[in-house]
Amino acid sequence: MTRLPLRIAALLASLALALAVPASRADSLATVPPLQGGPYAVGCSSVEQDFSRVPPGENAEWWWEGVPTEDGTPRYLTTLLSTSATPVLTIPVPDDSVLYGPHAGTSVPVVIFVCYPTDADNPYADYALPTGKSVPHMQRGGDPPLFASARARWPVLLYSHGYGGSPISGDYVSALVLLASHGYAVVAPFHGDQRIANLRLEDASDLLNAIANFSKFTAMQAVRPLALAAALDHVLGSPGWKDRLDATQVAGFGASQGGESLMLMAGAKLTVSVGLSSKQVMSDPRLKVVTSYVPYFGQPFFPAFGRDQGGVDDMRPVPVLAISGTADTTAPIGTTEQAMRRLAQSRILVALEGVEHGFDDASRDDIFTWTLRFLLAHLQDDRSARATLQRMERVAGGGDDRRVVDYTAPAPASGGERIVVEFQNDELAHFFYTADAEEAAMLDAGVIVPGWRRTGFAFKAWDRDDASGDASCRYFTSRSGVYSHFYSIWAPECAILAADPLWRFEAQAFRATRPSAEDCPAGHMRVTRVYNLMDGGAPNHRFLTSASEIAHMADEDWLVEGSVFCTPP
Repeated sequence: MTRLPLRIAALLASLALALAVPASRADSLATVPPLQGGPYAVGCSSVEQDFSRVPPGENAEWWWEGVPTEDGTPRYLTTLLSTSATPVLTIPVPDDSVLYGPHAGTSVPVVIFVCYPTDADNPYADYALPTGKSVPHMQRGGDPPLFASARARWPVLLYSHGYGGSPISGDYVSALVLLASHGYAVVAPFHGDQRIANLRLEDASDLLNAIANFSKFTAMQAVRPLALAAALDHVLGSPGWKDRLDATQVAGFGASQGGESLMLMAGAKLTVSVGLSSKQVMSDPRLKVVTSYVPYFGQPFFPAFGRDQGGVDDMRPVPVLAISGTADTTAPIGTTEQAMRRLAQSRILVALEGVEHGFDDASRDDIFTWTLRFLLAHLQDDRSARATLQRMERVAGGGDDRRVVDYTAPAPASGGERIVVEFQNDELAHFFYTADAEEAAMLDAGVIVPGWRRTGFAFKAWDRDDASGDASCRYFTSRSGVYSHFYSIWAPECAILAADPLWRFEAQAFRATRPSAEDCPAGHMRVTRVYNLMDGGAPNHRFLTSASEIAHMADEDWLVEGSVFCTPP
């Protein structure tokens, strides 16, 4: 009774050897050129200030950042503002003592700042800051925003700075302007964190201080997404702004604590006790994409999203990009990875080798190229950008960047396209793929064979009746307790299976294009086949677009056979 499985194994092994491709054949989109300044000039809303109000021996940044005096007297930007044209929002804090502690039921003033694409002939003058930076083409008094004429409405990017920072401090203003130059209306609140909690949680030595002031620490984190949502409400409802912004295209870019803030806005639960219980702050359906640089997702001893980062399970399924430094001890990459691996939606965690917390100028091109391509793919639904994002491994030049976690889900199918869904049956130790929505629904319902579940991975193909690509044969064997499905668009493989009586032809499953020397044309995703080498006694293949999942299967001693399908993104 062992001959049949051995024969099946020998057949699949021969197919694997026939297909296996040397690893030296690289993807033509593995390395992408850097994106630098965008095509648009940038204009900004007013942050005009009277710097004579800054007392001797102090500096304006303390007011921008909400740094209290030594005796605890609050400082905030509102004291320095010299014009009523700068939006100052009053944020009502819900009466929830678990989240907001002593600030529950109060209100917090928050200044917002917006930079946006404008035309090169914008007449507004730049505004010099005492730090040596400047705000380009800044509105003054009652000046309206002057958006670039290239399009009617512009996507919105919420910008959340790190703890103790501000949108116009340090490198934040340069990053904000660069993002706006690529065609985003960048909306940034001055969080003024230290008005609420003047403490940090960067190592175990801070834990006792955090416990003593835990309600303030929690409140500071929970108020931040309230400010982001209020800032979005303001620009989408204000004259001069609302008619030039696309309310259906809202994303976020967060630095450090700002990355956590955007996750909370999208519905992740915040750690609210030293016992690591968690509670949701909000779940704003307007936020479609989250991107972040050195995001603060907590510490190994105190994760930001509850025990084992389980609070991210409750967030809305928005695509998430996180870019972390491997030498960062303030926002450790391991803690970020723990959260990212729990996500089922499109997600990419990029590691910057040797980078600590704070802005790394050598990695500038890496940071903004990953961010802008992610936004283009997932916020603006650029299908070619989505295909590039799935295949890119690094940005040319700059620092040492690499993917740690990745999955780029296919865009919704249209026309002759179909989504090929991966199912797994643990009892059968079997993976199965279908592009048939009715068949997928039966598997979900356990109609024929119970125990099937979606793995969360999928790729797109063309319908079997479409004229695009080559038809995929689907074969099945169940002899002697061995269950296996096999899919191929390579005619010689299909012919080998057709000639073997142990295999039964089931259907033309879908259509895809064959790679050429391990590569796919631009604008196509790349699907890789891995084989379990009969581990567990039954042959199994997986068809994957995630490099991190492929690496995981290789670590489990599966054979990486190579790219087998080029598919629409």
